[in-house]
Amino acid sequence: MTRPDPVDVAGRVVQLLESGRRESTYKLATLLALVDICLENTAAPDGSLMVPVNEITHRIVAYYWPQVRVFKDRGPLSQNKSGRSIPDRIADVRVQLAAENLRTAEAAREAEHPDYARLIRSLRLTVAQQPLTHLQTVPHVRDHDTRDDFLFDASGFHKKMTVGDVDRIGTITLRPGIPEGLRRTSALLRVFIRTAWTHDVVAFNRAELDAEDLDGFLFGTDRTALRSLVEPLRDLQDDLCFYCDRRMAGDVHIDHVVAWSMVPIDGVANLVAADSRCNLDKSASIPVRAYVDRALERPHLTEIARTTRLPLLYRRTSSAAEGVFASLPVGSLLWRGVRDYEPHTA
Repeated sequence: MTRPDPVDVAGRVVQLLESGRRESTYKLATLLALVDICLENTAAPDGSLMVPVNEITHRIVAYYWPQVRVFKDRGPLSQNKSGRSIPDRIADVRVQLAAENLRTAEAAREAEHPDYARLIRSLRLTVAQQPLTHLQTVPHVRDHDTRDDFLFDASGFHKKMTVGDVDRIGTITLRPGIPEGLRRTSALLRVFIRTAWTHDVVAFNRAELDAEDLDGFLFGTDRTALRSLVEPLRDLQDDLCFYCDRRMAGDVHIDHVVAWSMVPIDGVANLVAADSRCNLDKSASIPVRAYVDRALERPHLTEIARTTRLPLLYRRTSSAAEGVFASLPVGSLLWRGVRDYEPHTA
């Protein structure tokens, strides 16, 4: 069987989102979760990839976790047309865990906190009944919907699934060529999905919201959750900027080596202390591979993760970096320093 071309995969995903109905942002969160998972994991020899429903649920929760904050003076934002939503249920648990200094979804997951485990157990049923059931459904005339299961076989998923059904099924298997297609086109798909998500939130809230501000709120990292890393990373780096080795002034920035906009990983292995000059110039650029290697080779990361109660995420950072570099076209510019770039080679 011929595997689909990556561009064709991306085109069908876009067509699916453009033609389908959305009552919430759940489909968009699910697709971003699948893009991230494909970027970080190697497909089987036949080109397929088995993905646990639990893992998809974890990734969806991680996307919504910072989004349940109050947005300016508007309060929490609605992410569906009506009823109690996944973000509403996350918000309740997020407040409880923040009181225990667990400020990110990954931190709560790594700590194996029972409240977080119960949240995942509850939400995975919703994920199975809704986005995994309806993700590949496209509307047609006369109120009859048609399934286009090109991503994975969803025949076992339906809106009346029970916890037992989810336990029995357990996983989805992305069809051969789909993981490679999602990985190769991850940067393009991420931009499209984020734009659609922002548009939906504006529509669900029936308000005049600035799209640029809203995108930053929905998909930017929650910097306050990372402030506990300033002193430990500053000490680890002898008060020197990770990128330029110059002495850091008072305003220390915590930067994602593998850019958050490429793959959202708030792990100690992916975070460094940088001065404002380097951090602002690097922004969302992809750095040269040497910076990623050096970040992963730093000592004492496990100890820092333990004392700050932030997850290490070493394997995820390493595999995501491999996925990002593998998906880049030859000649793409990689950030080497302030106003200094070099072309990516295969």
